Amino acid sequence: MLRTGKRVLLSHPVLVAATIGAIIGAANAVVLEARGLLHRSTTGVLPLLFPYSISGARVSQMTTLQVAMLLLIEVVANVVAFAMLWAAPVAVIVGIRRFLGRSKRESFSGPSNS
Repeated sequence: MLRTGKRVLLSHPVLVAATIGAIIGAANAVVLEARGLLHRSTTGVLPLLFPYSISGARVSQMTTLQVAMLLLIEVVANVVAFAMLWAAPVAVIVGIRRFLGRSKRESFSGPSNS
């Protein structure tokens, strides 16, 4: 199991970083929504289902489908943004390593004629 994980990490580091970022993004969206419900604030989308329970805030009542659509957009946006933010630096590092590795091989063996 550990060897398989290490092999996947070494063969697909950008994919692994994007997966970790996506998991953290989904967890972040869940925490935001839970905090919004527990503290009765407008930091999340779910309190919009119960507009009169929010202390001091007057928001228009939304249908369940509208709230579900906003929640889906929020979760997907968090997952995609975190995946990109985690994968971008790893992709840059992998690209630099591949570019430098290729130029070193060409300088030692000379340019190939094929």
